Amino acid sequence: MDIQNPIEMPEPQVAVVTGILVTYYEAGSGAPLILLHGWPQTSYIWRKILPQLQEKFHVFAIDLPGMGNENALPTADTRTVAGLIHSFCRELKLDNIYLMAHDIGAWVAVTYALEYEKSIRSLIVLDGGIPGLMPDAVFMPANAQKIWQFYFHAIDGMPEFLIEGKEREYLNWYFMKKTTVKNALTEADIDLYVQAYTGKERLRNGFDYYRAFAESAAQNSSYQHKLTIPILAIGAENSQGMNMGIAMQKIAASAVSSISIPECGHYIAEEQPEALLKIISEFLT
Repeated sequence: MDIQNPIEMPEPQVAVVTGILVTYYEAGSGAPLILLHGWPQTSYIWRKILPQLQEKFHVFAIDLPGMGNENALPTADTRTVAGLIHSFCRELKLDNIYLMAHDIGAWVAVTYALEYEKSIRSLIVLDGGIPGLMPDAVFMPANAQKIWQFYFHAIDGMPEFLIEGKEREYLNWYFMKKTTVKNALTEADIDLYVQAYTGKERLRNGFDYYRAFAESAAQNSSYQHKLTIPILAIGAENSQGMNMGIAMQKIAASAVSSISIPECGHYIAEEQPEALLKIISEFLT
């Protein structure tokens, strides 16, 4: 696959779920596969693997509420957001789903699985610092280059005040510093993400997920049961690595399939789409 060539997403669709507009991209047929993205991105992250996924699955790539859009929920804790995604699935009559998510999308997916496990066939999480589950060492000062934004974004009002008008410069730092495959995102790709997060409101909506991090962590820690569904934890060699598997083992009743993708930074689906497809295809079959 030539990662320099642009790949178009399906036409966006909109559903009204509990009074919130939810944008999603639908493709393929078969068993439903829900995809959730992270910050500072949109469902566009899946563009390189969507053509292959839709050959075997009925794919629904959902833009998280307030994440690159103005359709925010009153609170952005993962239990509230997971409830909206569950209502979306009920609205579209989707059950027995496969669930795959990256970054903050993985935060939501983990809580979704803990809340609604009976509606899920399996869970795949990609490179995200799951609230309440990551090893303590992840948040040590030595990892400041990877996790400093968890603290900065959580400050009320300050980050959007400082970043408004400099959105491209700010987001470009992440795409340059947190990638290993430096040509994985083109200037046009970055333009799309910058547009999605331009303006104080859209910045604030995304930061609200970080402001709810402590609440989301407490929610995840409150569950008394373990997940029995198959779980695949994927980290990137130059980001979370095997920490994803360590985190997921805390809530799994049996062994978690865990892998770290070599020569890869945080943006797995864009940096190493072929490797990711091979891993998830083997897991899902």
